[in-house]
Amino acid sequence: AFRQRRPEDLPDNVLAVQLLENEDVLVLDDAPLCKMPKIEDLELEQLQRGADAGRRVVEMLRLMVPRAVETLNRQLESSVAWLGQVEEALKRRVQREAAGDVGTTSDVVVEEPLQLAEQLKAIHHLLTSISNKCTFASEEEGGSAWTASAQSGGCGDNLLRLLLLQLWDDGVLGKVHDDIVITAPAVTRAAAYVGPPLISVLRINNEHLENGRLKVNDILRDIPQKCSIPRSLKALRGGGSEDLLRVMGPHLEELEISGEVQPSVMEEVQKLSALRRLKVQCAKEVDFPDLPLQLEELHIDRITENQLRCLEHMPRLRSLLVYNYHGPNLTFPPSQHSRLLWLSVCFNTLHKSTMLSLIRAHASSIQELHVYSFSTFSTENQNFYFPDLGQELAACGLRALRRLVLTRSLIKNPCTDQVAGCLLQRRSILCALPSVEVVCKFCQRPDDVLY
Repeated sequence: AFRQRRPEDLPDNVLAVQLLENEDVLVLDDAPLCKMPKIEDLELEQLQRGADAGRRVVEMLRLMVPRAVETLNRQLESSVAWLGQVEEALKRRVQREAAGDVGTTSDVVVEEPLQLAEQLKAIHHLLTSISNKCTFASEEEGGSAWTASAQSGGCGDNLLRLLLLQLWDDGVLGKVHDDIVITAPAVTRAAAYVGPPLISVLRINNEHLENGRLKVNDILRDIPQKCSIPRSLKALRGGGSEDLLRVMGPHLEELEISGEVQPSVMEEVQKLSALRRLKVQCAKEVDFPDLPLQLEELHIDRITENQLRCLEHMPRLRSLLVYNYHGPNLTFPPSQHSRLLWLSVCFNTLHKSTMLSLIRAHASSIQELHVYSFSTFSTENQNFYFPDLGQELAACGLRALRRLVLTRSLIKNPCTDQVAGCLLQRRSILCALPSVEVVCKFCQRPDDVLY
């Protein structure tokens, strides 16, 4: 029943294997029999997934690294400012001891430097207390967890210490005593302020001037009787302003300069490392130094090109009034900080592109916007007449905008004779920005329209 086959009668298995390796499809009677997957297809899929993941990683790092650097710079700036205040208090204390005046200063004068000294001691202890290892755990939503034990002195030692410092600053780092975790109270951060730049406190008056120059010596002798550490200077003017700023600089946080300021004064302003709020009007057609980059609130008239460029590098800026720019038109990239909440602009039609670019750069964070604009066209107001303002602002992508305030001339209110024009302008803008409150500063005068 079974016939013995000779080897030469058997099919060529080697040939069949080669066909299977070299061909994707075996065809029988013109119909596909089967499809064999290639190893190269799996490798291509793995490479594609890796490339997609890599792109997302790079995109995330491009967002995270600048923010981390910004946070570390803020911590460094705070530590430098604290150190300056503590060293100044120490210097005064040594001088009083040498003069035999120990104990004559009120507790209020030394209370804050003592608190800052304790803060600096705590930070130093935290940065130097890592001796053996730190253990971290991270839980995912699906229940998985990541754990790590980091030895001190390794390549990531500096990052580890900075991470602990940030956790301590956020009030979430706890210390364990006898298996009991004592967590630092969480820091309650104040709600973000939305409004015009705040400038106030000490004021220079006519009694401080003599023949147009500041009586710097008299001012400095008088200050300790009123305020131990000057923090704010208002209505600064007169010759010798640079000398006063050099003395008050280490502690000055707020500064308002009256009248046109000269470059020599702004050179001292640039050195004010603790300055947070600034109001200034620059002189015409003069070159000025850059602005301090740590500003939080800025009111500046006749801003120069380099000063306008400084706005890109102010990570803390949250309130800005900028008027009368006359340099070349500029284009701003989207802000990496997303901190600006309140913006007031006054640009003529020749610099409209610069104004809109500045607004677009901060479109993700601006909640209130003030724009200097006339409602009707005339030969007198043609330089500040923007008939398509609503559509142009809508194209800026103002996702966070809640209120738009139209500002007018302080000398002559055009709305007095052009009520219909003002109403039509606001109605046109509302059509383009239906979810935004649009008001005229002079016609409506709502109680909560600031500045």
